[in-house]
Amino acid sequence: MLDLKPSRNISVSLGPGIERNVDYLGWVGSFVDPAATATYGKRYVFALLNQTTLSATIRLNWTFTPELSLQLYVQPLISVADYRNFRELAKARSYEYLEYGTAGSSISLQDGTYTVLPPGAGSAPFVFSNPDFTLKSFRGNAVLRWEYLPGSTVYFVWTQTRSQYDVTGDFQFNHSLGQLMDIRPDNIFMVKLNYWWNR
Repeated sequence: MLDLKPSRNISVSLGPGIERNVDYLGWVGSFVDPAATATYGKRYVFALLNQTTLSATIRLNWTFTPELSLQLYVQPLISVADYRNFRELAKARSYEYLEYGTAGSSISLQDGTYTVLPPGAGSAPFVFSNPDFTLKSFRGNAVLRWEYLPGSTVYFVWTQTRSQYDVTGDFQFNHSLGQLMDIRPDNIFMVKLNYWWNR
């Protein structure tokens, strides 16, 4: 966390974050196949998952006067997941796996769909969607506080959210950041008024 105070009435905090996740048994799905007798009629599919998540938390506090202040909060996030080396559980209650593309099996990708031909006589091909994804999101809000009378305040609140989900696992920071700013936002505006009755 980085804290900055460029002037007596302005403070900024910046908390960048990066997370790297590697899962050698990332879950993909289960698929019915009576020929998969070693796993009770289903094929349990896993993959090597590489996921990178970049995020940041930015806060701004700006006091114009004792009666007027602004608070700003922004949180962008980009998360990319890439699945590869697809494999299935070879035998129930074991840690044995068969990687597709070996032992007589095959796997191919076309138009965002994987087609797998498992090994073994009588095995039927099956398909599943490419699980790769890129998630881009942005959350932010701004609160302007004005004490228009002693003890009486009005709050002007603006909240914005943006999000987009793509079926691609290529990490391209500049491209994703540019797309994030192009996403159509959802905006909410609110006003809260407090009045203090002097009795």
